[in-house]
Amino acid sequence: MRRSAVFQFRSGASFFHRLDPLSKFAWLVGISLLAFGAYIAWVQIVITGIVLFTALVLARLSPVEIWRGTWLFVIACTSFLVIQTLTLPGTHVAFRIAGHPIYAESFDYALASALRIYTIILSSLVFVRTTDPRELAIALVTQMKVPYRIAYAFFIALRIIPTIEDEIKTIGAAQAVRGVARQGGIAGRIREMKRYSMPLLVGSLRKASMMVMSMEARAFGAFPKRTFVEPPRMTASGVVVRTVTIAAVVAWYAALATGLVHTMYVLAPA
Repeated sequence: MRRSAVFQFRSGASFFHRLDPLSKFAWLVGISLLAFGAYIAWVQIVITGIVLFTALVLARLSPVEIWRGTWLFVIACTSFLVIQTLTLPGTHVAFRIAGHPIYAESFDYALASALRIYTIILSSLVFVRTTDPRELAIALVTQMKVPYRIAYAFFIALRIIPTIEDEIKTIGAAQAVRGVARQGGIAGRIREMKRYSMPLLVGSLRKASMMVMSMEARAFGAFPKRTFVEPPRMTASGVVVRTVTIAAVVAWYAALATGLVHTMYVLAPA
């Protein structure tokens, strides 16, 4: 699988591929709300496990695909976990590393924060890989009654990431043909970014100009409504996914509001 195709929709026959776009979008929003609202390490572990199960089983993403899409965030989250664990204060010493105390409260808080970031990235990867942007835009118009101009702007935003990835790969191949060697290290990557920035900017402006001309030629925006040949429909499995997601979000935030969860976790460091 090409690296440039990581954040791009790929057709498939998995359970998540068969769901309607709005049900998957509701799942993504629900997971994000749960991740942001759960500052308890063991709860974040459960949420991350659910998302990982969804990616591997329900969306049928391979471990290689997951790693290629999230490896950079794994490194960032691990660094965040180590730094926060070593620097945040606490009261209960769990163990010591080279004489430096590691507090249970600090580790609990840092682990929850790191997993929160990774969970949101992984759920976004599952959503992008299993959802056709065109079907999502049509579902927003036909089911959510969103103005089609706004829906198509959302569609273009989802399409821009794989387009930029392909453009970067093309620029790199063109520079390699001209004898420009890849440079290692952080400084080399920064110099490569400088070489890529201008061709990427010019190519993006050219593609945007062509897109505008194409939309004008097809009279985009000339009429208040648009019709579609095969609009996506909500399935029974989609109703189940939405119901379970909404129920989980409501239950968790209700537990937070009533204080039921305060006796089941280690307090975050002040």
